[in-house]
Amino acid sequence: MAMQIEALSDVMAAAVTSVDLSSSVTPDVASALSDAVIDHLVLCIRDQTMAPKAFAQASRIFGPPKRFVLRRDRLDDAPEVSIVSNRPPSLEGKPLVQAKHWHTDDSYFAEPATLTLLHAQTLPDAGGDTEFINCYAVLDTMPADMRTRIEGLRAVHKYKSRRNMSWVANQSPEEKAETPPVDHPLIRTHPQSGRQSLYINPNRIDHIVGWNDADSDALLDALYDFAFQPQFQYRHKWLPGDLVVWDNRCLMHRANDEYDVNQLRVMHRIMLEGEAPV
Repeated sequence: MAMQIEALSDVMAAAVTSVDLSSSVTPDVASALSDAVIDHLVLCIRDQTMAPKAFAQASRIFGPPKRFVLRRDRLDDAPEVSIVSNRPPSLEGKPLVQAKHWHTDDSYFAEPATLTLLHAQTLPDAGGDTEFINCYAVLDTMPADMRTRIEGLRAVHKYKSRRNMSWVANQSPEEKAETPPVDHPLIRTHPQSGRQSLYINPNRIDHIVGWNDADSDALLDALYDFAFQPQFQYRHKWLPGDLVVWDNRCLMHRANDEYDVNQLRVMHRIMLEGEAPV
């Protein structure tokens, strides 16, 4: 059966069936998958069974993978693959839902990851969903006075910002040296779609460039309140074998914590080499 792509919601996201990424795919299939990410923003490729090395190889359909900044989260035999678990290594087995506040991956780098790929390994009996916000839609429906106010503004992103909302692991001195503060525009243009989106990361943005903290916080809070509206959201309910690919350049996401965290939840993750937001 030929590969099929079916929309999962009106806001964003599509499901892909009848394709096996553990074996080689034709150039036409690879191109269709890449185009589908641009069109749907979130792509769930069903029924994938891959060891980490095969996962790393499959990710190259979408672009070159990078190595995650935290060494302890990487797999030794496939360093492009990192572990996302509710048992973070630094907490020595203590349950914790990571990344449960809205964010976009890698924004504390000068060239944040373009796409993220997440492959389900172990799922709880129920829940453990991932939620997404369509930041194209956020900007498209933003009040004109708010959009005018943020035109040309840039925000400082830090690995550990003063406004951090979710737990983040401690870094080694080497990892800290690799992640100095950076600044990015609040409005970002996607290099492939040509569309503009709101580019924010409530978990990493420290302040707006050139603004004092009080004024910066007031504007950021207003942007977040607007962006977090349910009308912009899609909630992905994981199935075994799901491989979800999303575009960090025009989305935010978070891990939903409404499940029994005593049950193990483990994902394999790959991020693709980044580009400077413009």
